[in-house]
Amino acid sequence: MSSRRTTRIVVAAALAGLLSTVAVTSADAAAAPIITWQGAITDQASYVYGQVPVANTCTAVDEAAQPVDCTVTGYDTSVGTHELTAAATAADATTATETISYTVTAWNLRGFYRPVRMDDRWNNRKGRSTVPFKFRVFEGTTKATSTDVVTAFTSQQLVCSTMAPIGDATSILSTKKGYRLRYRDGKFIMNWKTPKAPKAKKVKVTKVTKVHGKKVVRTVKRVRAVNCYQVTMTTADGSALTALFKLR
Repeated sequence: MSSRRTTRIVVAAALAGLLSTVAVTSADAAAAPIITWQGAITDQASYVYGQVPVANTCTAVDEAAQPVDCTVTGYDTSVGTHELTAAATAADATTATETISYTVTAWNLRGFYRPVRMDDRWNNRKGRSTVPFKFRVFEGTTKATSTDVVTAFTSQQLVCSTMAPIGDATSILSTKKGYRLRYRDGKFIMNWKTPKAPKAKKVKVTKVTKVHGKKVVRTVKRVRAVNCYQVTMTTADGSALTALFKLR
């Protein structure tokens, strides 16, 4: 057999093997189910909390255009970025998956307004005084008017020097007239009756003076104690406003 004929046979065999591989690969790829999304959530979309469309569903067909099972997982309406995954499985156990990513944005809170000071500044108040909390809540561009958007209003006693919590937070939401959370004049308002301030206590203070050659004189001075509190208003989306208080 001539070398030229031998070469032609080898090349033909190699080509046949390559075509066979391509055919098998193409057949395998075609066997994967084709997924179609059903629903209003789209890839890379953004939705305001409380306005997220219902969960998407999906349909799928195999290479013979026959319907196969398709399920969607990962649906979440909380604030943050989430991913829906559609998964389909054909009768021959061939699978296919597709994903959609979307973001849920938080509400916009404004406040607390005057007379409450914000930005981690202390508000100095007398015990048993009344503090008006005024604020607004925007769901996207829509101003909220229902008190249902507020899920918690609490006071937490703190160690003044370290800000460490003392005990558990206490709800300050009230049904008492004058202290109920309400919406009026374009904003939410709630009055807080501050806790009773601690009693003043006596402590010994060393004062250096010059009296007949003696430099140390012990005196007694009344010192007013201070209680520190953190008041937090939390909305349904998890957003919050916080203010700090020193009660004397």
